[in-house]
Amino acid sequence: MNKLNRILMTLAVVISSLAALSCTKDIEIDKVNENAYANVTSLIGSLRDANTGKISTIVEMYRGSYNTNVALILSRPPKAGVDVKVEYDAEYVDKYNKEHGTSFLAWPQERYSIQNEGKIVVAPDEKISYKLGVEIAKADTTELVAEATYILPLKATVSGGNVKMSESRCVYLLKNRSGEGTAMRKPGEKETFLYFEVNDTNPLNALQFRMEDGRYLWNYVCLFAANINYDKEKGEVYVFCNPQVQYILDHSEEILQPLRKRGIKVLLGLLGNHDESGLAQLSEIGAKEFALKLKAICDAYQLDGVNFDDEYSDSPDISNPLFTSTSTAAGSRLMFETKKLMPEKYVTTFQYGSMGGSDYVDGVPAGEWLDIAIANYGSRGYPCAGMTNANCSGASVEMARGGYISVGSAESVKNSDYGYYMVFALWANGRQGDQYQFYSMNNLANGLYGSQLVKPEYYWPSPLSLETKPLSW
Repeated sequence: MNKLNRILMTLAVVISSLAALSCTKDIEIDKVNENAYANVTSLIGSLRDANTGKISTIVEMYRGSYNTNVALILSRPPKAGVDVKVEYDAEYVDKYNKEHGTSFLAWPQERYSIQNEGKIVVAPDEKISYKLGVEIAKADTTELVAEATYILPLKATVSGGNVKMSESRCVYLLKNRSGEGTAMRKPGEKETFLYFEVNDTNPLNALQFRMEDGRYLWNYVCLFAANINYDKEKGEVYVFCNPQVQYILDHSEEILQPLRKRGIKVLLGLLGNHDESGLAQLSEIGAKEFALKLKAICDAYQLDGVNFDDEYSDSPDISNPLFTSTSTAAGSRLMFETKKLMPEKYVTTFQYGSMGGSDYVDGVPAGEWLDIAIANYGSRGYPCAGMTNANCSGASVEMARGGYISVGSAESVKNSDYGYYMVFALWANGRQGDQYQFYSMNNLANGLYGSQLVKPEYYWPSPLSLETKPLSW
């Protein structure tokens, strides 16, 4: 009975409140402001490269054509039929360069073709993804500037029907590489990512791992590692290079460019170095400042990008405007600012500590500022927003501590949806020219590409010398 009384009293209060409200203001349920829901009925289209899922894709152009697919992704199934046209957007070249502070050249329009003349008929059905084949034919070498980066911008526009959709663009950043790219991969093949411990390993040794099909085993070579440090007197973060790293950079033409001319991408590894600076503890101001330093060094030594590894940093002094508390958000901010300054370079990370990557920075998904995510040993990389497993490593092995790669391990990555196989510290720690590690790499070549490695005749024993030494096995 007491429970019933409480219920009746509550109902009386509610009725009284409604009565008072009806005396002061009419309730108009038929005049709801629907402006906030306008985007629910609008049709949003996103133009992306179908293979990478990105709106900005880096392509290394060697001899021959590059074939891909461009995809139009709709936010919902269309309720009415519309016509969409995907076409070359010459006017966007200058706008892109102004927005990014770059000076990329326009790719010759006549060296690009698109399926069905770029026409897509969007029917009122449940389909929300449409693809068109794109062929980018390399221009004659006399037409191109050597080693320059070109931009091929595409845009999708709507005509006809009552459906409104804003313009959507994607761009291809085409890097002109002279000669034949003998590290190139066939469509669907996985790529390899090698960390060279350059304190005792010469990067030229990457050329000693060549397969019988004529291609090189390595796609990415990371110089491990330069450091982030803080100069208290100048009040700035900077890139510190020990004698081995500096020697390699100073001899870029003799050591690094031979790799790049064969299609191997060379990245500068960055690592903490026992002070208050760190890759995942820079403020927005600090991240922008350090990104400028990275751009300067990549440009000066013709590097293809950077790799971040959050280790060996002390606690930050957050009273310093350059630093903030250590976090994944801070690490992601550095990657974001670096990619913003160097859109044509590769921004990669070792997913360890706080450099795993956030989903978004300033509302921009990770897939737009993080190209490759490399996992720790025994793990697989994980994609953030705008990425897939194809942007991540499917296996990571450390050779310096007795790591071994079987054919089956390589085949498991080959048959997966992951994009990379990582190897760390090959021929390092006193094992330069080691034949057993070479056999392990032979298993990697067999498992990933079905090809044996050609036995080398010599190697480079020191990172501080260009002299070679014959192999005794």
